[in-house]
Amino acid sequence: MIRRIYTVLGITIWFSALLPAQGSGLSGYELSDTARIHHAIESSHRLYEEFDNDSSLFFAAQALELSTFLLHSLNVKSDEQHVNRVKALKAHSYVAYAQAIKRLDIQAAEDSLMAGLNLVGETGSSEENAAIFSGLGNIYDLKGQNDIALEYFKKSLQLYQKSGDKQNSMVQLINIGLVFRMMGNYGESLEYLLESLKIGRQLNDTSSLVESLLAIGFVYAFVEKWTDALKYQQEALEIFRQTNDLLGIARIHNDMGVTYMTAGDLDSALIQHRAALAIRLESSDTYNTFASFLYIGDILTEQGNIREAIESYEKGLPYGDRAGVKITLVEANFMLGNNYLRLSEINPAWEKFKTALDLSMEIGDPTGKSMANMGLARISMIRKDYKTARARLMLAEKTAPESKMRYRKDLYKEIAETYSKLGDYKNAYRNSLIYSEVKDSVSAAENLGKITRLTNVLEFENEMALKKESNEKMMAIKQAEINRERFTRNIFLSGMILAVVLVVITFIRFVEKKKLNGKLNESLSSLKATQSQLVHAEKMASLGELTAGIAHEIQNPLNFVNNFSEVNQELIEELDVELERGNAREARAIVKDLKENEQKIYQHGKRADDIVKGMLQHSRTSTGGKEPTNINVLADEYLRLSYHGLRAKDKSFHAAFETDFDPALPHIEVVPQDIGRVLLNLINNAFYAVDQRAKQKKDEKYTPTVTLVTRSADGKIEVTVTDNGPGIPEQIRERIFQPFFTTKPTGQGTGLGLSLSYDIITKGHQGTIQLESKPEEFTSFTISLPIQTKKAL
Repeated sequence: MIRRIYTVLGITIWFSALLPAQGSGLSGYELSDTARIHHAIESSHRLYEEFDNDSSLFFAAQALELSTFLLHSLNVKSDEQHVNRVKALKAHSYVAYAQAIKRLDIQAAEDSLMAGLNLVGETGSSEENAAIFSGLGNIYDLKGQNDIALEYFKKSLQLYQKSGDKQNSMVQLINIGLVFRMMGNYGESLEYLLESLKIGRQLNDTSSLVESLLAIGFVYAFVEKWTDALKYQQEALEIFRQTNDLLGIARIHNDMGVTYMTAGDLDSALIQHRAALAIRLESSDTYNTFASFLYIGDILTEQGNIREAIESYEKGLPYGDRAGVKITLVEANFMLGNNYLRLSEINPAWEKFKTALDLSMEIGDPTGKSMANMGLARISMIRKDYKTARARLMLAEKTAPESKMRYRKDLYKEIAETYSKLGDYKNAYRNSLIYSEVKDSVSAAENLGKITRLTNVLEFENEMALKKESNEKMMAIKQAEINRERFTRNIFLSGMILAVVLVVITFIRFVEKKKLNGKLNESLSSLKATQSQLVHAEKMASLGELTAGIAHEIQNPLNFVNNFSEVNQELIEELDVELERGNAREARAIVKDLKENEQKIYQHGKRADDIVKGMLQHSRTSTGGKEPTNINVLADEYLRLSYHGLRAKDKSFHAAFETDFDPALPHIEVVPQDIGRVLLNLINNAFYAVDQRAKQKKDEKYTPTVTLVTRSADGKIEVTVTDNGPGIPEQIRERIFQPFFTTKPTGQGTGLGLSLSYDIITKGHQGTIQLESKPEEFTSFTISLPIQTKKAL
């Protein structure tokens, strides 16, 4: 903070010498003034890339202040052309300032860019607008607001493409691809990154080309296509070798090491990170040298080579000190403390944990303080100093991050164990229950994360398969056209007699038309096969959402059964101890707890049993036959499965749902799996609509709500799904049930859900499906199914 204050003072002093006295004005609009601004902006960008934030901010502030001064000078204000030129320079100054300060104050960076946008006007199509939009995209990307970041990056891309600026277009394509990758939309990510790679090859820009290659490599790594990932990283490595960029070569070795680590090939990962380290040791790059030592230490720890891991961490510490990355030094000392504990070397372990604690307190890192105190508590437990251990764990609990559930799970387990050692069984029991709850959350989050990842990978593979087939068909058609054009040209260039030429051409055209008809028939068959694959992709996407919901529904009761069983085992051990002591009163209290826990085990076991039976009834392989079905039960199950499935894919998703089921609803003859698919599709669409309105409007008074209603009237059962989302415009309602028509962004919908639902209801069950909607108020789909003469079960 002190350093930043002096920087501002430095700017003020510099300008007091540079600018004329107040009231004197400029002698004329001089090019040297704009040249200074240009130089300051370029210096700011260059120093930012060199991680010199203070100097970068200094030059950005210079550019901003000088452009502001010029903009208000009489000589500039009198000429509109000069005003526009200085406005453009000031807009670029805002961009440079935002870039320099975002690592220190992200809100100040956003405010700077918004000021630049107000200056030049959002409706413009200038280079200034494109740069500002790109900067805003980076800000919202750092904030984790992916949708807004995408919007600004796409605006920037459109402006750069319109102006023909391929270099900056490539940068925006990479930015968009990285955001899609962060969102788990790997197909869209790869599409944009491959386009950036194509431009990079045209421009032969090695720097941007490498960024595209590495980004593509990590997309393939995220979908576990390790060979493809390494292929793109290897290409980037060859580029750096040709340009003899040693630090670039080290960076690629580092990235390949990360890929091998993720793939579980630790030996190959170690080779790559050691290759990176060998280069970095010959450079002045202290930060990345430190990082290489840490990577090597992590791998050796994972392999069980604890002594070698300690040696790597220790060698890296001096480089971390010189780089000044104290938050990373906290992590390194903590890892060293853990490894010394593994070797039962208590004193050096205590020193490392204490160093980590001191550094954390120095930089105000609550996570580091919590981890270091927990490490010191473990040493106190080993020394049987249980009171000190408890005090350390209480300090760790105060600063433990809420988001790191796995860490908090271990923390509460150790707190419970410490209270047990101190004989405080009440607090030991209370913390063991907290530990059980946190463990439930960790387990559920891990399972949902696995399901979400598998669903994303499946979507990526389906999309790649469809694109591959589409590309192959296009190539075949183009090749056929090329062959036909070549053949026709050769015919006309021949010197044959006109009559022979006419006969030959007529015959050839007849043969070609026959072949073309055959190819058209083949294309039609291929198109049908492609449509079948799209339908299969839609079904697989629904299956992923359904699976996520089922996993969430059944995980909670099973976790409760397991956790209360564990607690009962501990209580039984305590009961034996109390009985041996003859403490009947404490024994009776423990027996009471045991009875209560057994009752909860029974209740949650019964709940899991009910869920399994329900899923077996409604999710078993369909034979296509109809059976008597309780629509209320079916609708309620798929409502909950849809909600939990969407929560598994997007943890920021929140919506309310309400039900109004007719209790006198008779059972009807339907195919449960098909009707369930229809309900799942309608409910998913409703939740998607309210979520989109909530994200776009950001109205605190708006509550996204989905309502599910069942009614029986006029010999029919009606099921209505209503949402208070943005509504469906009048002009597209007639097309809503058409195959492949969708209002969702590219990559988020196949356009088959409502079409399949319409066929299932109207053709498979002789029912109807109707749509009502009012823009900005609601959308309602009503399914009407005939009631057969079948008694309720």
